[in-house]
Amino acid sequence: MLNNDRVSGPVKEVKMAETMEGPVMLALSTFRKSEKAVDTAIEKAKNVKKLLVVFVVDVNLARYFIGVEHGLSPDLLKGMCEADLLKLHEKEGRGHLQIVAEKARLEGIEMKAIIQIGRFAAVCLDLVEREKPSLIVTTLSQRPEWVRTFFGAPVNELIEKAGCPVMVV
Repeated sequence: MLNNDRVSGPVKEVKMAETMEGPVMLALSTFRKSEKAVDTAIEKAKNVKKLLVVFVVDVNLARYFIGVEHGLSPDLLKGMCEADLLKLHEKEGRGHLQIVAEKARLEGIEMKAIIQIGRFAAVCLDLVEREKPSLIVTTLSQRPEWVRTFFGAPVNELIEKAGCPVMVV
């Protein structure tokens, strides 16, 4: 029993040291934009000097803005303007990434930026698999409550499956 205790102590320290080598990942999206999350991620990235920023343009974007009261079906609106709406929010995401990049540069932090159309949790988890971040910083969505009810909370999925600490700011 004492031997196991001695072994488990150093193993935890080694794992912690290994995780601190990976970049800090800042996960933003169409519905997750927070100056506080940006500042927190940059502060945490000062230790490892590496920041991975992902901006997910939510693929369900058009559906979130369609209200039943408008009398439009999701398929009709999707066919008419979903691509334009996604392009608009991708452009907005690029603007956010430029602001974060400048803040990181001023702190001497190397930054890698990714913008991708998709589902928040799926995109983030794919990046976690490839990039092995030491920490993920994100924020809760600014989506309507009914959307959270029907589609779930992607941040919860990220927390459950990321395999590294997730800080929700």
